[in-house]
Amino acid sequence: MYLITWNARYAIGIEEIDDHHRHLVALLNTIYDDFVNQAPNRNLANVFAELASYTQYHFSAEESLMRAYGYPGYGLHKVRHDQFVERLETMREQFCNGRRQMSFDLLTFLNTWLLSHILDADADMGRFIASNHRMTA
Repeated sequence: MYLITWNARYAIGIEEIDDHHRHLVALLNTIYDDFVNQAPNRNLANVFAELASYTQYHFSAEESLMRAYGYPGYGLHKVRHDQFVERLETMREQFCNGRRQMSFDLLTFLNTWLLSHILDADADMGRFIASNHRMTA
């Protein structure tokens, strides 16, 4: 069962980042599937940990690209990343420290944040980099 079905409107035009986004969507879908099918908590904990780790990796790659291309929205974009990581880590800690119920509110937050971030902030970054790359190519 899928929470998000990847489609072309989520592509920002940077293959590496689009691949990352597809992987993040797949992880979110795994969490959702495990939640709906009432998988053991250890399954959810493992996927949650992978989501947290992969998010850090992905954000680092995006931030490196933004710095390399002199993206003017870097500061705000990084703040959004940092806030998300902090919130995700808090939720993960709560889950691992006894609050073992994955809530639909958490899934909604992850889904909403990821898609709105891709369609807004990441799309802006992608357009800037594409424009900058054409000017310097």
